[in-house]
Amino acid sequence: MNGAEDVFGSTPPGFRVRDVVVRLATPEERCRWDVLADRHHYLGFKRFAGRGLRYVFAWRGRWVGLAGWQSGAFKCGVRDRWIGWSPEQQFRRLHLIGNNTRFLILGAPGVFPNLASFALAAMTRRLSADWQTAFGHPLLLAESFVAPDRFPGTMYQVSNWTRLGLTRGYARASGRYTDPHHEPKVMVVRPLCRDTRRRLRAPGALPAALAANPAGGGSGRRPPELRSLYDELMQVPDFRRAQGRKHTIASVLAVHILARLSNMPGCLAAAQFAQSLSQAELEALGAWRNPKTGLHVPVSKSTLHRVVANADPAAVEAVLERYAVPRLQIGRALAADGKRIRGANRHGPGHVETATLVEHGTGLPAASLSFHDEGSETAAVRALLETVPVAGRVITIDALHTARDTARTIVETHGADYLMTVKENAPETHAALSSIDWERDATERFEEPVDKVNGRIESRRIQVLTPLTGAVNYPHLSQIFRIQRTRHTVKSKAESCEVAYGLTSVPAARGSPQQLLAWNRGHWCVENLPPDYTTRRSPAVRAGLSAPLSASV
Repeated sequence: MNGAEDVFGSTPPGFRVRDVVVRLATPEERCRWDVLADRHHYLGFKRFAGRGLRYVFAWRGRWVGLAGWQSGAFKCGVRDRWIGWSPEQQFRRLHLIGNNTRFLILGAPGVFPNLASFALAAMTRRLSADWQTAFGHPLLLAESFVAPDRFPGTMYQVSNWTRLGLTRGYARASGRYTDPHHEPKVMVVRPLCRDTRRRLRAPGALPAALAANPAGGGSGRRPPELRSLYDELMQVPDFRRAQGRKHTIASVLAVHILARLSNMPGCLAAAQFAQSLSQAELEALGAWRNPKTGLHVPVSKSTLHRVVANADPAAVEAVLERYAVPRLQIGRALAADGKRIRGANRHGPGHVETATLVEHGTGLPAASLSFHDEGSETAAVRALLETVPVAGRVITIDALHTARDTARTIVETHGADYLMTVKENAPETHAALSSIDWERDATERFEEPVDKVNGRIESRRIQVLTPLTGAVNYPHLSQIFRIQRTRHTVKSKAESCEVAYGLTSVPAARGSPQQLLAWNRGHWCVENLPPDYTTRRSPAVRAGLSAPLSASV
């Protein structure tokens, strides 16, 4: 589907608004939803902030519009004054508000009469139930922002939404609303139940049915699962003196891990995440209990910062490895690579790099090893393989580690298989692979279906060849391959094509072209680590705290 086909230029024959079906997008449709929202909405679209639901408006099977709902705005003065809740209640009950963050009609103005108000009313009727099904609790209030210089907000007016007033025109930056955008917007709200304001500002604890997650609270995990993580982290020695210490180091590190897994990086975000935890979760994570109130107190930002910056890297690394290795999934490939601290002086005394072994798909770190010397990354990766049982697995490595000794070590010493990328740093091998007539000689081929996401159309094609004896001299080499990646950017119309070569010890019986392509693409789980991966002082935090926990936690 191209841009011209996405939007209707005129009313299609036989269109009636009552025939439009308003429904949730299926998992298979989410990619298309994201592309259309990014392409046609004036704000674009990257991802939801927190939880989110995608709706589509379909007429005779064709999409005529879409809308997105996410968690309520973190702060909005006119809304908070209208509700009348305290800052503490706001932290605890913000999950009961849904924000209509995107609304898009796929047609020129007037093409679909009354569609906007019809779709908004249909979504409002089912929104709370859909949220309950997806996230385990209902919504009490719907809200939205209207840009008055662009839209009159008529569909909200005719649907009985309440206009609360203008915002101050600040955007959220680094956890606070301090970035002026000079475009105040109108806040409108719609109660989804009776006595919405009274229930949002009612004193005392929320009823269990309105809790952020009835099974486990703000973290989305059950207390016994959280306790297992806390018990492991109790093995990390505490560098702080006992006087004035409230939270254990295990409690602080566990909160930081869970916050990072909830896409809340940084100490300020982690402190806000701690505020959302239930008393049962805080107890499971060993949070300090105030003897006067009997309540467990969330850890503060300053304590998080001090612990994360100064915890013993070796001790945390050891705990994370003991915790992660038993949770690795049998049969998954492992990706090995090194990372350097962003902005670090390569020749300075504080220079630290980390080699990491990461599981494909989950991103779970199997092992990590810090090193300081220039050129030690290859040796560090080989040392990592000594610490984790890798027999029977496939180890994917990038071009820096494409060496015969590494290939021999993986197969002969550890009983695993390798999949290596070949670039110009191995000129002899690269020249041999690039001189092959792949279109004529390839014995197997596979092409992935076109992938359309974030305004780009991407395709990947792999050609595989069983190497001739002596043509490429690598230990235990079974197959060689060539991958073509083609990318078309919709807006700029730019085209690009990238060619990559590779070697693998996996025989054709166990490694089809489709599987080789998947392993090659899966290696990027170690490259695409979270933004703060290389900014932490502690190598253990860089290597482990950003990875997702398994189903056990």
